[in-house]
Amino acid sequence: MMTTLLLTAPWLMFAASLLWLHSLRSKNFGHVDILWPLHHVMACFGVCVALPKLEWRGILLLLLVTAWGIRLATYLAVRAAGRGEDRRYAEIRANQGPRFKFTSLFIIYLLQALLALIICAAFVPIVESAAPWRLIDSALFALILFGLLYEIVADLQLSAFVKQRSAPGQQETQLLRTGLWSLSRHPNYFGEWCFWLGISLLALSTGSWFGLVTIGLVSWLLLRFTGVERMEAGAPARRPDYQDYQQQTPAFFPVFLQPQRLLRSRKNPTAKTLLILLCGTPLLLVNQPSIALPASTEHWYFKAFIDDREVGYHSFDVTRDGQWIYLSSRADFEYRLLRIPLFSYTHEVKERYDENLCLEYIESSTETRREKIALNGQRTQEGFTVNTIKGGAGEDLGVTCLTTFAYWSPKLLTQNQLLNGQDGRLMPVTIEPIITDGPRSSARKSYRLKAESLDLTLHYSADGQWLGLESLLPAGRRLIYKLENYRAANDHTEHSPLMP
Repeated sequence: MMTTLLLTAPWLMFAASLLWLHSLRSKNFGHVDILWPLHHVMACFGVCVALPKLEWRGILLLLLVTAWGIRLATYLAVRAAGRGEDRRYAEIRANQGPRFKFTSLFIIYLLQALLALIICAAFVPIVESAAPWRLIDSALFALILFGLLYEIVADLQLSAFVKQRSAPGQQETQLLRTGLWSLSRHPNYFGEWCFWLGISLLALSTGSWFGLVTIGLVSWLLLRFTGVERMEAGAPARRPDYQDYQQQTPAFFPVFLQPQRLLRSRKNPTAKTLLILLCGTPLLLVNQPSIALPASTEHWYFKAFIDDREVGYHSFDVTRDGQWIYLSSRADFEYRLLRIPLFSYTHEVKERYDENLCLEYIESSTETRREKIALNGQRTQEGFTVNTIKGGAGEDLGVTCLTTFAYWSPKLLTQNQLLNGQDGRLMPVTIEPIITDGPRSSARKSYRLKAESLDLTLHYSADGQWLGLESLLPAGRRLIYKLENYRAANDHTEHSPLMP
């Protein structure tokens, strides 16, 4: 039977190579994640069809692995649609340099197929076992099903949260901390681990040591290689309250597997949810309670126009938490002529500043019809280092305190150089007040910001609140930001319908 498993290897390698060729054209190597669960489905199918007759163990295993693989591949494909390359692969691309185009076939695609093949070794003893059905078989298949459902519920809750958070005009909260995400910080990984734990224990129950290899490799992947450790790298710098989330919520194993945590929080709403879970109430697919906003937040939502034509929106969320200031922003523009898209632009950025508006951290992604750019930067003792993932290498700007185009802060108006949050360039700027007469001059103040290829007019209220901007475009056109919605919250009395 191991020979049968090895015979599926060329098919896995062939599928990986085809996707690699597609990724070279699309310049997005994140698509490899979609193939990961399908590798296991192919291997399981290959092992099962080699037998003249399948026992119940083999039939159930094939059904559950197929359901897991197709569901996860579909979820990943939908999530990746319209998004740029995952930062994990962008980091590898930056480290590898120009040779990444060729080395990626081996260090990403073929390596992934090999790892999947090793994990699937546990299928062999399960499928070929002809022993009578036992009570332990029922228990372990129940564990597999539990892991599958737990992972699905976690992903559904995350999808609902992301959809509501990105809705136009909505407050963009930082973290999902409700439902299964209140029990551990990575419930989807825990569900997948339970799924493979059940399969591994089934293999061990037949007397095969392949189960140890499978659960050992899966645990390493989920906890260390591409899972928890990599996902949490730099998370406190990107998200305002992640440290508090880390202190209150376990990373991997849920609270209901840690009784000491449950007892300490038995009076909290989360503990009540846990007790209901433990009593056997079905898992809620989507849980969306009201939650308090952070101590001090501001939200701007602008409609963007080119002359009189609306082309999209740009939202800004600023959170002030002690000595830190956090920004989360998203822009989405599309300009059409006779329903033909002539221009599209998507930009997402997360930044962290100190109380003096000195940039500590930035992570951004920008996509137009012609190119994709990813950027990340970190303040160091020597200055500020930026790394743009566009085929270039990192660069130390040698400036200890710099600011991006932070229109939302009046401190921007005192700067003489700003960091371009799209491509990492440090740009000299001049900012001068615009003197106007008339009834609006006392209620609104305007400033002209000029830099290389930029000519902006910024509008603020008398007390310094940002109201909008105008930018000159080629051919005499103007990009105009019109403020559609502004909200501020300075205490815990205001609530948002979104999950944090």
